[in-house]
Amino acid sequence: MNFEGYKFVAHRGLFNKENIPENSIKAFELCVQKGYAIELDVNMTKDGYLVVFHDTNLKRMTGIKYNVSDLNLNEIKKLKLLGTENRIPTLEDVFLLVDGKVPLMIEIKRNDKFEALMPKLISMLDKYKGEYVVKSFDPRIVYWLKKKAPHIIRGQLAAKNIREVKSRIMKFLLGKMFFNIFTKPHFISYQYTNINDKMYKKQKRKGRKVAVWTVKSKD
Repeated sequence: MNFEGYKFVAHRGLFNKENIPENSIKAFELCVQKGYAIELDVNMTKDGYLVVFHDTNLKRMTGIKYNVSDLNLNEIKKLKLLGTENRIPTLEDVFLLVDGKVPLMIEIKRNDKFEALMPKLISMLDKYKGEYVVKSFDPRIVYWLKKKAPHIIRGQLAAKNIREVKSRIMKFLLGKMFFNIFTKPHFISYQYTNINDKMYKKQKRKGRKVAVWTVKSKD
């Protein structure tokens, strides 16, 4: 996988606050048109379909208080994103749209059912002809990739303070990327307001690529 030539990766696609929601087909169409690599998020429905949606819960983007994992795909497809006519796409929908035209940076959300999700993802990726990498905050998922799909370029997402994690000890370990000892990621993706020169150089010495998220200003 080579992201050279793609200095910027569109986080959840090229979206706006008016009529193009994040992680929507429209947001990804714009990326393809303008030549941006795409970062997107993968969750799994109750009936085992992979959909592109950031949050565990549907409330923020659809107004519905259910989790993605509470609903079947047919129920998910009926929901509108931010009151627009845009719907939650399946990962297959996105693959058909992008079709290798730009690289994909695929984030797997923290999920206790990842052992059911991951084989479905790998089966789809092995048929996909475009370039991609896979990343996650969850070191269990990164380790799964190392053991079960070593051919896929894997990345560890990290930050000093991951809100979803309640344990202070676990926050510290994840922030320091302690589990990299076991997961051996090919790259890290760190919150840019947290990363420093020492950390950057350490990762480069280990031969890892470094990406940062989410940059919102020219500075």
